[in-house]
Amino acid sequence: MNKGSALKIIRVPISTPTLLPHTTTNCYLIGNDQESILVDAGYDQPNTKIELQRVISENGLAIPKSIILTHSHPDHAPGVLQLIDWNPVVYCHRLENQAILDKIAPWNHVSILEGGDIINAAGEKMMLIHAPGHTAGHLNLYIPSKQILLAGDNIVAEGTSWIGPPDGDMSDYIQTLTRIKQLKLSKIGPGHGDWVVKPYEHIDFVLERRYYRENQIKSMLKDHGTLTVVNLTNLIYEKLPHPNVFEVAKRTTEAHLIKLIKEGFVTQQDSYYSIKSTI
Repeated sequence: MNKGSALKIIRVPISTPTLLPHTTTNCYLIGNDQESILVDAGYDQPNTKIELQRVISENGLAIPKSIILTHSHPDHAPGVLQLIDWNPVVYCHRLENQAILDKIAPWNHVSILEGGDIINAAGEKMMLIHAPGHTAGHLNLYIPSKQILLAGDNIVAEGTSWIGPPDGDMSDYIQTLTRIKQLKLSKIGPGHGDWVVKPYEHIDFVLERRYYRENQIKSMLKDHGTLTVVNLTNLIYEKLPHPNVFEVAKRTTEAHLIKLIKEGFVTQQDSYYSIKSTI
């Protein structure tokens, strides 16, 4: 590596129509003046390229020839369409492949990465982690020498991510958080918001929130007998920052219910849920 070309890891928050309380989505530039990669490409809007080009220029980075997408959601993947003059190869997990191809068509230079794969950029080895939960093919990127995890939407800086159908699975999510907690971490780069500088405390906070919600659902079903997903969501989330958050709150409630059904705690009949009578 040439003198003066040390590795840089830069969080680039770009304004996107994402879910409140966040108003930006993070893209991450990793590299130096010889080689760089981009993790997540944001929303398909001109500001995506303008912001990334500004940061690349200000930091003397090479134009990324590889874009790793953590997942296919519209505030993380379709920004590739703003960057096609870079002629990048887009990488994703095989379980996100079709959804990402749909989001970035007609661009189709897509290659597959699996959990455990190692990539090299600017002289640095980085490991891909298959981290399902928010989506089935969600990828995280771990940089061992820096003890940095780029977590996509498995971690957000403020509050917690929504997890729910059709893409998400609560059981997978809790297993993923438990696994990434075993890594040596100095900080986490979240999908939205500032760097998380107390990574273990933050992971514990998210896990505790999920277990709290699960117990809340059990308690409400015991008290009310039978409830729909909408009933439960209204009871759990008395105050939401914006009406458009209700849908993802409802899906998160549904994800908890699916997990509790699989574990034998809850039963479903039509659209109504209740505590299993043997409990």
